[in-house]
Formats: sequence, structure tokens, C-alpha cells
Amino acid sequence: MMHRRKIATDNLNPLIFSLMANDLFVGFTKFEYGGNFYYRDRGYTFEEQLNQITEELLNKPIAAYDSAERHAVIPMMILTPTVVNDGRKLYIAARPVSFMNYDILNFPKHASPKISGVDFQTLLEDHNGANLRFLSALRMSATFPYITPNTTLPTEPAIKIMDAGISDNFGVSDAVRFLYAFKDWIGENTSGVVFVSIRDSPKLDNVKQKTGQTIVDDFTQPISSVYNNFENFQDINSDMLIGHAKSWFNGPIDRIDLQYKTETYLPILQKMDSIRQNNSRASLSWRLTTREKYSIEYTINSTENQAQLMRLAELLGDSVVVNR
Repeated sequence: MMHRRKIATDNLNPLIFSLMANDLFVGFTKFEYGGNFYYRDRGYTFEEQLNQITEELLNKPIAAYDSAERHAVIPMMILTPTVVNDGRKLYIAARPVSFMNYDILNFPKHASPKISGVDFQTLLEDHNGANLRFLSALRMSATFPYITPNTTLPTEPAIKIMDAGISDNFGVSDAVRFLYAFKDWIGENTSGVVFVSIRDSPKLDNVKQKTGQTIVDDFTQPISSVYNNFENFQDINSDMLIGHAKSWFNGPIDRIDLQYKTETYLPILQKMDSIRQNNSRASLSWRLTTREKYSIEYTINSTENQAQLMRLAELLGDSVVVNR
């Protein structure tokens, strides 16, 4: 309960204050980390606030998780922010993970193979990449345009990093790549694979009727439609990748989707805030109201999510208990 309460603490106001007081007017000061000096900008403010609300549990280099991952004490984590320069992914993990590009070996005679991702530790081996702060890696994967600054890596030319969700908001394509790299071992030593997605939006939704279209709406609709359907494009591609995986993986593949849907608790939420009756979803923000926190917390009790949890329990051969 304490961790849940702290993680929902306001992160937005300190960031905006840093933007106004430091980035725009006061100028940059520097701080020291790992023997190097960096600018004290909005990125620093975000990391320090995140470090505070997580009680410094994540304030360590990425390599610090290597031993725990190897001994299966914690799951293996691969963060995949997007390289702005060319759209590829930057794979950040506790150890080098160049195997995420294993699929390229299928085309040894291809004249122009394009590597889909870059391994962070291999790329920055001479710059002590293993000592990257884990909080910095998290920020790199969650870089929101204009709110947090793009991260620039010490390469030639300089590589800039943005949010991981640009290429895959739910990480399904990365999970399929991991499965492909180890498909033989996983097929021989496990009873199957379960893809578990924790979504911030429904996967299946009704097509909404457009009413009251204006000339401005007609002009902006081509662009807004692409933006609004961004996750739909990714979902279609992810379904295709998992569908293809069933043809080359020797074992069963199942899917579990836990979705953030507020329709079930809409009457309760309306009573909490009558002004926003038509918008029950929590905002995309680092500051959540009490109403929005309630919305996120209790969506796990929806009929769909409870059914998915029961299905996951069956697949794992164990019981899943959800506190209502």
C-alpha cells in the first residue's frame, strides 16, 4: 500500500518548475554521477523525483541487476527506447543483448540487411555503458516530447533517444524477438510460452461515429486519424508476429491481455466527479487526481481482467489471488 501510494505522487509540478526556473531562465548547472558531470535539467529533476518516490530502490547501475537475473531472482528486463536518428531500437539490459537481432541471420546473402536494434552495452562499451543509471534508462524509455528532454549519447554522429512506445507501446515485438533467439532451448525445456500484456487502453473498442464535422475537422482528420490509431497499427502488427511465431516455435503459445477499461466503474466515478462524467479515463499525466487513481486501481476487478487472471492461473498451474 505504501509503495502504491508513493508511486502516484505528483511528478509533474517539479518537472514544470525545473523547466521554468532552470532550463529557460536560470541556466544549466552541473551535477556529478559516476565520476562524470552532467547538466541539471528536466531529466535530472524527473529522475530525482522518481528516485524519491521509489525510496532509492532503483538508484543503481543497470549492471547491478545482472547476477539477480542470471539466478532467476528477478525477471530479465530489456528496455527499448527509440533512436530518433533512424527509428531503430536501443536495447538496454543488465548485460549485452545483441541476440535480439538474431533474426537477421536468416538472410546471410541479403546485400542490404538492416539491423533493427542497437545493443547499448556493446555500442558504449568504451564509455562504461554498464554503469548507466537504471533510473536514466527508465527515463529514456519514457521520454515525452517537450516535457522531458531527449537523451543524447556520446557517439559520432550523436544519437538522440525518445520514448519506446513510438515503435511498440506494449513490447510484444521485442518479446517475439527474444523468443525467436532462444526458440530451440525454450521449446525443449518449457511447456510453452505465455505473452502477458498490461495495457493502458482497450485492445478492442467500438468505432465511434463522427458527428458535427467542420471544415477544420476535414482538414486535420488525415493526421489525427493516424495519431489516434497508432496503437491499433501496433496491435495489428503484434498479432501478426505472434501468429507467425506459432509456425516456427515448437510449443503452445498463449496470450493474456490485462486492459485499463473504466466502463465497469463509470457510475462510481461519476459520483466522485460529476463535472467529468463523459471522461472516466485517467489522463496521460505525471499527476493523477484521487478519482483517476481510483479508476486505475479498480479496473483490475473488471469482468474481462478477472477472466484473464483466471486463465493465467490455469496456464501457470497455480492460483492468482486479487485483493478487491
